[in-house]
Amino acid sequence: MNILEDLWFGNISPWERLFKKDSPYAELLAIVVRHQEDLLGRLNDEEKEIFEKFADCTTEMHDLTEREAFVKGFTIGARIIIEVMTNTSEEQ
Repeated sequence: MNILEDLWFGNISPWERLFKKDSPYAELLAIVVRHQEDLLGRLNDEEKEIFEKFADCTTEMHDLTEREAFVKGFTIGARIIIEVMTNTSEEQ
């Protein structure tokens, strides 16, 4: 199977993020979770609902940003390959 087929069949998930338990990302995630739990413990039901809507919108915004960055990075990578291949064929 080639990379395009792997992507089509979901064998490649560019949106997934794997990280080590002792990485800076894991440490920051633990802090975020701790603060979120602390905040939710202080809110009443109406405030929790507002916070959940806020969190959902923030997640959606991050998803859009990550998708745009992925597309832009992929496009730049493809342009680099095209330029390299063009320059290589011109030199021969």
